Amino acid sequence: MAAFAPDDNEQVSAAGSKFAAPPLFAALIPDSAGFLYVDRAKFHEDFCGDLPESEAKVMAVTQKPLHKSAFEGAVPIAAWKTVPTWYIVSSNDRAINPDLERFYAKRANATTTEIASSHVPFLSHPKEVAKIIEAAAK
Repeated sequence: MAAFAPDDNEQVSAAGSKFAAPPLFAALIPDSAGFLYVDRAKFHEDFCGDLPESEAKVMAVTQKPLHKSAFEGAVPIAAWKTVPTWYIVSSNDRAINPDLERFYAKRANATTTEIASSHVPFLSHPKEVAKIIEAAAK
């Protein structure tokens, strides 16, 4: 769901460099230890714009940071090469470029569903996401 899907030994940031940077990147604030937080003032618009503002405010103040090194990470073997794969493209995603999501889904030969959602379709479109998970489980 609106996620990175790197290839074997591909850094998470590698494929993304081929597409326009999403708005969320400009909203990331690093701390002195290299952890990245989403600017609270931009959290709702750039992370979860299809949720109520009250919910976004709670998420913004309780967010867990991501270390910048996560974008340099790589997996030795991409699971999507050996197992059936489903992918949800969030067409209104401002955290991962939707064109990058489409690229990942196509490359993985994934059963793909596109939802007009922010980066959190599991929160903003839970029934649609549950149906996709149930189909994948069968």
